[in-house]
Amino acid sequence: MRNSILMTTATKLILAAALLPLFLNISARGAEVKMKYRMPALMMVTWAEWPEEPVQQDVMAQFILSQGFNSVEVEVDKLEMCRRNGLYARLGDGDINNLLKTAARLKDDKSVFAYFISDRRRRNSFPGFARVARAFEKVDPNHPTMFINRANWNEFHDFTAQVKPKLLDFYHYHWARYPERRYIYLATFRELGVKNGIPVMRCVGGNSPLPQLRQTFYTSLAYGIQGFHFWPPWMFSYNREGDKPILKDGKIVPRVNVPTLAEVAREIKPLGSILINLRSTAVYHTKPVHPEAPGAASFPQDHWLQLSGEQMLAGFFKSEDNDDYLMVVNCDAGNERETTLSMKAPVTLVERMDKRTGKWQAVAINSKDGRVVSNLKLSAGNGELFKVKRENGQ
Repeated sequence: MRNSILMTTATKLILAAALLPLFLNISARGAEVKMKYRMPALMMVTWAEWPEEPVQQDVMAQFILSQGFNSVEVEVDKLEMCRRNGLYARLGDGDINNLLKTAARLKDDKSVFAYFISDRRRRNSFPGFARVARAFEKVDPNHPTMFINRANWNEFHDFTAQVKPKLLDFYHYHWARYPERRYIYLATFRELGVKNGIPVMRCVGGNSPLPQLRQTFYTSLAYGIQGFHFWPPWMFSYNREGDKPILKDGKIVPRVNVPTLAEVAREIKPLGSILINLRSTAVYHTKPVHPEAPGAASFPQDHWLQLSGEQMLAGFFKSEDNDDYLMVVNCDAGNERETTLSMKAPVTLVERMDKRTGKWQAVAINSKDGRVVSNLKLSAGNGELFKVKRENGQ
């Protein structure tokens, strides 16, 4: 039995390695391309059970916001509620023609995030999707249509070329299916987004343990992912007795059905306003990456930053002012790890975003062998966002 398991793992790795040339240009760098569409925020899209009374819907909406989510999957009847409470609406409708008619009057509505069209359809649907995307763009050029790609089908290059979406969306529950492809897919979707000037979001399996959820979110953010939605989707509901809501002080009592997911959502919320305005430029991993996760690019020897230790990752970003930002992630969801950031001098300032306060904190740096160094300890799957000031951006 043990030999059989090892053979299965080895076979998966061989297949993943063989697929690499089909997915990647073997590069984690990204040349700047003019963006066709920009996300309004780092999108955290969720589902909720809504009470009938508008005043109680507002209670639920405010609770959702307090848990780190900023967008909800709704139909147009909940749009006014979203407007009242500062939520983005990911609008859907069982009838696409009705949704198209609705879109025609919503092009300037800042509470609309996107129009959901379809989930995991094969390439024979792509010509029709292209027509749908053009029809929506004609009546509403400001909000994207959403088509969820199933990464495991490996048809996303054809989808992007044929449909020409403003937003690229995919799902890969890598803790359950094809974990050896996790970085192959992240790198591929990142490159497609960079090449086409469109943001990328992904659907995440929300019922994983906390360290695995952290690893999923922080590695995704490091690869430039700018939005998330979840399966199973039923994240928020409220206490009831029979078919009647239980009220406390005249209000419903909302509840979080996946507390670990809400914990990570609250944790990354302070990073959103920074990351959404940055451009992903490169992603590099230390060796060994992971015994079952090929497809990750290693640090070039002459890169201005190097990390020590195994299973560490750095995602690099630039601001409009050409400032340097990086997300450092412990890709090991099972163990705390330490790393040393070693930066080519001169470096004048290193700051870390404090996720508890949402403020930048100066990081202690030292000099060693002509380089600027700083030590970092990360819990399992965790990540940190840094801002680095280098003289002349060298």
